[in-house]
Amino acid sequence: MQPSVAKRFFEGKPFEDWKKGKEAELKTQAATVDRLNTVIRSIGNLGKVLARRRM
Repeated sequence: MQPSVAKRFFEGKPFEDWKKGKEAELKTQAATVDRLNTVIRSIGNLGKVLARRRM
């Protein structure tokens, strides 16, 4: 691929649209991971509370 063709591709609208879509996908994945981390932390805290109640 010639440099001028590559430059036009990376400066074009389709590439920008693809990049925006990829960023949105990564934000969705990050939000999912954050929520799962919150659930895991909550389960750990619940385990600590229940362990204290048994004593």
